Parts: sequence; structure tokens; C-alpha cells
Amino acid sequence: MSSIDVLLNNDDLIVLGGPQELNIELDYGPEGERGSLIFVGNGSPSELTIGQTPKAFDLYINMLKSDPYNKYLMIYSYMPGLTGLQWQEITKLIPNTYSVNTSIDFSSVNYVSIPVTAIVDPSYVGNTDASNFNVQVTFATSEGFPLVSSIKTEVIEATLTEPAKLKITFYAKEFDGTNWVDVSGPRTANLHISVV
Repeated sequence: MSSIDVLLNNDDLIVLGGPQELNIELDYGPEGERGSLIFVGNGSPSELTIGQTPKAFDLYINMLKSDPYNKYLMIYSYMPGLTGLQWQEITKLIPNTYSVNTSIDFSSVNYVSIPVTAIVDPSYVGNTDASNFNVQVTFATSEGFPLVSSIKTEVIEATLTEPAKLKITFYAKEFDGTNWVDVSGPRTANLHISVV
């Protein structure tokens, strides 16, 4: 096998560059149609002045928590209707999680009942059952002993005087250093409920 050794040597330095001056002229052209805008306000967009004239397919989000028609977080779109462009409800931004820390006294009551409307938008309450809720629970223990638990969930239907509730029943055993024993006394349950 042969090898070739080449040595290049040049004392000249050549710099290649662009012109001395460069002019750029920009033409933006005619102004086009603006895109969709998202407005927010406290109340229904049909009852408010939003500050500018909406165009087709603009969006609006109702941020009024105490809306008398339960339209908090409702998204509206400015769409063609029977009488021209009008605000129409599209969907609702519904938080699908609920978290709470609550004390469970295993010596007396080993369950908690949470109003379903605290977890799910009231307009969906009639369409939910226990299988629609993913409940995760962890217990805080003051002694640091391991605690194992399981739960049972059921929806208690609404009555004339009470709203529908999600009843979560807790079953737990705690390791006392030598044996697994029933939990007695209060424990803090860290609940995280999501809607599926």
C-alpha cells in the first residue's frame, strides 16, 4: 500500500465578500383579513360590549364565576345563525379534577360524601355514575407505620333536599410493628378525584 504526502503552502490571504452596500425594499402588500380573536369577559357575550366588533369565528370565554345561568367557563363562537352572526355556545372548560385533604375517623365513620357538583359541572351530573370517577387516596400517618387501604365508590342519587353525592368508603389496615391491625382513630386522607 502506498501513501501520498502533500504539503500546501501559500502566503497570500484572499477575502471574498459581498457588495459594499445592500438595499432591501419591503412591500407589505394590502392588509388582509384578521384572524380569529379570543375575548374574555364577565358574563354572556350577547349581553356585554366587548370593546371591538367581533368577526365570524371569534371566540369568547365567560369568566363570571357567579354566572346566574351556570355559564362560567363557557366558550362561545361568533357564528352564522338564523338571524346573521351571533354568539353560540360551543363547549365548557371544565376542570376534570378535584382534590381535597379530609379527616377520616375510622373509629366512627369510615366514609366521606362529596357533592357531585363539586367535581363535575352540574349540567353533566345526571349522566355520571361511580364508574366515571377515578379516585386516588393516600393516608398521612403520624407514626410512620405502613398503611394499606382500599376504597368503594358509589353515587348517592339526589333527593328533594340533598344533591347527588359521591360516597367513598375507606377500608384500611396499619402495621403496628408486629401485626396488621384495623386502623382506629382519625387519619388524614389526601383525595384526588378525576372524571373519566
